[in-house]
Amino acid sequence: MKKLLMAASVALAFGTSAPASAVLIDFNGAAAGGQFNVGTLDWAPTSLLAINGNAAIASFAAGTCDLVSCNFDVLSHARLVGASDVNGNPIVIPGLNTSFEWTLTSRFTEMVTGVIPAAGLATFATVTAAPGFLNIFFDTATNSADLTGFGFNDGRLILAGTSVGDADGNFDVNTATAPVNLDQFPNPASNDYTGQLTVSGSGSNENIPVDTLTQDFAFFLQQLDLFGILFGNISQGLPYISVDPSDCFTPTATGVAVGGSTVGAQACANIHVNGPYSGQGADPNGGYVPIVGAVNGFFGAASNSPDFVAQTDFNSPLRAVPEPGTLALLGVALGALGLGARRRKQSA
Repeated sequence: MKKLLMAASVALAFGTSAPASAVLIDFNGAAAGGQFNVGTLDWAPTSLLAINGNAAIASFAAGTCDLVSCNFDVLSHARLVGASDVNGNPIVIPGLNTSFEWTLTSRFTEMVTGVIPAAGLATFATVTAAPGFLNIFFDTATNSADLTGFGFNDGRLILAGTSVGDADGNFDVNTATAPVNLDQFPNPASNDYTGQLTVSGSGSNENIPVDTLTQDFAFFLQQLDLFGILFGNISQGLPYISVDPSDCFTPTATGVAVGGSTVGAQACANIHVNGPYSGQGADPNGGYVPIVGAVNGFFGAASNSPDFVAQTDFNSPLRAVPEPGTLALLGVALGALGLGARRRKQSA
């Protein structure tokens, strides 16, 4: 009974001392009316690119990971469309996507951990030892373009991360469905990729924590905690129904320091040719154009296409460094644990 009471008291101490965290953010960096206590950043539906994703899946299925790597890199970019407080209530951010925008670019490595070819199922895990990056920008030019991948890595760099934590994911292809048009998003045109087919499927991923953070304190007014920002509630799907597929991605982190610098567009020109990925040509600014073949996402060596793209959606829960009062309550809880252990040892 004493053990049960001790466990209950410790759980209560932790529960009351560790509410959902929030980070004080100034979204416009200086102007009045931009400061809010934020629990989660909400990013618009966007694209992800798995460089060598198909090749890695085929290698795992064939048992040749020692010859052809079963690792692949995931690139993405996104535009902020909103935020919420720690209770999930939406925050109205004056000027967002009219006077300014927040955008991100990212890259990290995953490895294939399982494949069932007949079922069209593949599972993945992040490679925490591999280099990666997360860059978040503030820009008074609201110029980011989903279709071309342009404008996601320009403006003022306000947050940078260089490592990720453990997370698992999966993607399940519907093998009973014939290939369909990749682009089924109706705006601005019904199909910006005429002739580009894709498999149908869906996937999800555990929260991916991002660490080794450097922040601009003109925007993030509180120190972010270890793994203080996440790729959270991640979903993927094919075909595209909520956003235009991107024809170009930013492959490298920006080379400028966080805060006080303005970055010109470094990758992905604002151009697109209506047609398949194979007709897009190389990007003149050094962006990465996907190599997806005639049917995007077709698993196996027969696809002859190393990469695949997919629609994705995610948000970013935030964590600040705990306040001193929270740490004190945590210390009380840990002290209670130690006291209980000593008493049990003395009575033994």
